[in-house]
Amino acid sequence: MAYFASRNFNLVYVHAALQAFASYGGEAFAFVYLLKAGIPAPLVLLAIAAMFGSRMLFRQLVLPLVSRVGLRRALIVAILAEAATYPVLSQVTGTGWLLFGYLALWAFSSSLYWTTYHSYVALIGDNDARGKQTSAVEMIGITMGIVAPVVTGLLLTAFPPIVAFGSVAMAMALSTVPVILGPDPHVAAEAEMPAEARQAARTILFADGLRSGSFHFTWLIALFLTLGSSYAAFGGAMALSGLAGAVGGLILGRAIDLGKGLGAARIGFAALGAAAVARMFGWPVPALAVGANVAAALAWPLYATAFNARVYTLARLSPCPLRFHIVAEGGWDMGTFLSCLAAAALIHLGFDYHLPLAIGVLACGLGYWTIARTFTRPA
Repeated sequence: MAYFASRNFNLVYVHAALQAFASYGGEAFAFVYLLKAGIPAPLVLLAIAAMFGSRMLFRQLVLPLVSRVGLRRALIVAILAEAATYPVLSQVTGTGWLLFGYLALWAFSSSLYWTTYHSYVALIGDNDARGKQTSAVEMIGITMGIVAPVVTGLLLTAFPPIVAFGSVAMAMALSTVPVILGPDPHVAAEAEMPAEARQAARTILFADGLRSGSFHFTWLIALFLTLGSSYAAFGGAMALSGLAGAVGGLILGRAIDLGKGLGAARIGFAALGAAAVARMFGWPVPALAVGANVAAALAWPLYATAFNARVYTLARLSPCPLRFHIVAEGGWDMGTFLSCLAAAALIHLGFDYHLPLAIGVLACGLGYWTIARTFTRPA
């Protein structure tokens, strides 16, 4: 099947493009914006940990909401809630009620969005083209990763924050249109998740959460500080990494569909592990930090294509993809919560970013082990 043969999945591509603009132009700047507002790095990391900790509670609302309004409408609600977080963020000037309001809204919206989005993609995607479709989504995101950071960085430098984050909110809100035009997949009213499926979902995403808390959130803070807390420099570094990440992901996706999923996972995890090592050692020096960011961007499509394709396939083969992702995202939240909490504690105790970033290196090894185990049985 060709990349664009499915009308329904073509709508996913449109949504993914708009969502990626919001992610690379909004979420990537959200926590460095809090740093710029005068909140210390350990407290920012603690706030991120608190958000992911509370997401485990908010996620309990997902199944009742989907059962009541359907998966597509629940996803639309989640998208609009995500869009609403950015105007609130633009008004945060330090610790206080606005900060707590932003954190609570972000925790609610992201827990609902990612669970329903991943379930939606798993249900309307095609298992025989899973790698190609997943890699195309990644390439669309990488393209937005070139444009969005430059736009947001310039807007934050030249205008009040509401202009930059308001633009991000509009892009996110517009991403409801392809979802409205798409199908409404059926979710079973009742489905029992086998213990084996629950364990696979939880452990795979727990390892990825440990990686994300270090490799993503902690790294963004370290990079921003290393680049002199400059929005323009930070946006330029992110755009440069987006250019680098435009290499190679589609080729690996085709290999996955030809039955080489385990080999793709080995390549993806090895590449990302090497990038994590580069970040751990290169963060204090601006040139090395930018180089490590480029290395991570080169590795990311290899990793994300292999990882997401496997997770979507396992979800589709489970009794209920939505319930699979509720369990899986709960594991991801726990891993990210612990990773950010550990980073906050280490930095508060006076350590630099070497140890917090080392968590990402170890998590890559754990992540490969959890994924590789799933290839020992038919999928």
